Amino acid sequence: TGISRCHLDLSELVISPYASGLACLVEDEMNLGATVIDMGGGMTTIAIFHDGSAVFTDAIPVGGGNVTNDIARGLSTSLANAERLKTLHGNVLLSTNDERDIINAPQIGDDMDSHASNVPKSLLVGIIAPRIEEILELVRARITASGFEKTVGRRVVLTGGASQLPGMRELATQILDKQIRL
Repeated sequence: TGISRCHLDLSELVISPYASGLACLVEDEMNLGATVIDMGGGMTTIAIFHDGSAVFTDAIPVGGGNVTNDIARGLSTSLANAERLKTLHGNVLLSTNDERDIINAPQIGDDMDSHASNVPKSLLVGIIAPRIEEILELVRARITASGFEKTVGRRVVLTGGASQLPGMRELATQILDKQIRL
């Protein structure tokens, strides 16, 4: 295997949400109780920790890649341009300037900016926000169904690429009704 060719030995395999918790939670969060939500490209994973151990893990097959696909479809742009727009201009909350701020969205097959659609930033936010809300509502439902919601307290740590969108902390606080740390 690739690992042995690098002169390394595999000592242990762990489930992805558990690994996210080990990487992101501080010791007090693991002991007192916290939830780590890893918002990756194709999947959002959840791990609930209590007394230093993972007591619940789950995965939802929706992530930042779905947001990128939504942008590509909604603005008729390529996936690469959609990812660029999400990274440079993306937000999960509308601001007062978003209707006036204009962004260039190159159309599929057009490489030149002269053929780009000029759209208000509010249109981009209007595509991103519903998908992120959906992901957070699915996470909330899974946490509630786990039976550990009250046990682990109010602490949630968000990690992963999709969690880096501006406004994520505020929206997650609103939907999950928890203390959010990025």
